[in-house]
Amino acid sequence: MAISALLQNAWSAARAATPNSDRIRVGPIGIDFGLESVHLVQLQSIGSAHPVLRARATVPFGESRQSLLSSPERFRALIKKALASDKFKGRNAVVAVPVGLFRTLSINYLSKPDRDDGNAVLRIMKDRLDGDLSDYVLDYLPVKSRSKNNERLALVAVSEREPIVTFLESMRKAGLTVDALEIGPVAISRLVGALSEEDHSKNVLVINSGRSASYLTLISGTDLLFDQQISFGENSLVEQLADTLELSKDMARDLVKRSGVHTGSDAANEALDESGLAETMSEILKPQFMVLVDEIKRVCLYAAAETRGGGVSRVYLLGSLARWPGAAELLGALAEMEVAKIRDPLLTFRPGEKIEGPLSPELAVATGLALNGSDHHG
Repeated sequence: MAISALLQNAWSAARAATPNSDRIRVGPIGIDFGLESVHLVQLQSIGSAHPVLRARATVPFGESRQSLLSSPERFRALIKKALASDKFKGRNAVVAVPVGLFRTLSINYLSKPDRDDGNAVLRIMKDRLDGDLSDYVLDYLPVKSRSKNNERLALVAVSEREPIVTFLESMRKAGLTVDALEIGPVAISRLVGALSEEDHSKNVLVINSGRSASYLTLISGTDLLFDQQISFGENSLVEQLADTLELSKDMARDLVKRSGVHTGSDAANEALDESGLAETMSEILKPQFMVLVDEIKRVCLYAAAETRGGGVSRVYLLGSLARWPGAAELLGALAEMEVAKIRDPLLTFRPGEKIEGPLSPELAVATGLALNGSDHHG
């Protein structure tokens, strides 16, 4: 695509690591700026061995993300604190563009033999965007076509140029060398490829649940097909419980994380829920879960249409709701399909270790970023 060297670096693809079977290869630091905290993950491997965790960190902002990103001094202090909290090596990083600095669009374009698809994408985006294309950072992810004609589908990531340049400069001043900027859905796609043992030609839907919003990412084989933010999050569920049961929000959050929810159709679950608390909370929350179920069904229809009848073979749940006992089972029962949890993306990269402390579903994006350049992502 006709993008400057800076923008090409900003949206560069994964670079293969130099093969050497006799030394430890330390990967880049995956950095994800969440809603309330920055998350860092770094992996390492020996030769062709599966990568293992080297370092991880989660450091709260202590202020809004927007306020932090606009203050170079506090930004540097946060990165310094995060890097000092574990055994991070080097300062090369793969960084997720913060939500709010980019948006994604699905477009259809005509692919012509011996022609660069990027030019066709640019022509379409020129009509979609206000102002000159030089005012934006663009990257596109073509979706593998099942069609015999020349029509193609692409997911286009769009950012205004100036905020991206400012963000990159903040990273440089914080002492980091940014090998690549990525969007969260790409990192999630890479992580699912590393975790899943299924046939990678199938369609997989990933639900990354957050406090105030969730993200639906549809992966077709190894291609990113669809990504959308929806207004469904843990906070609204907790507020519904708190209002109905006349509890404080903190008490309601603690209660559901301890007792969980379930479908009420499993005898073992019913025996464990002698008080009926989990069943009561499930009934309270089912209407809101149905909002998510409707979105899941809509994405399934989209997948079938875009991949010529290919349905969604698996739904993965990660993020804050993955901490709730029974959440995946309740969602699966309502959607009438299997839903699996990714409760802690680091478990795969800590073989043989006894994991202590809380699970870390919030590290999913950072882990996917840290896999950039690895041969072990599907």
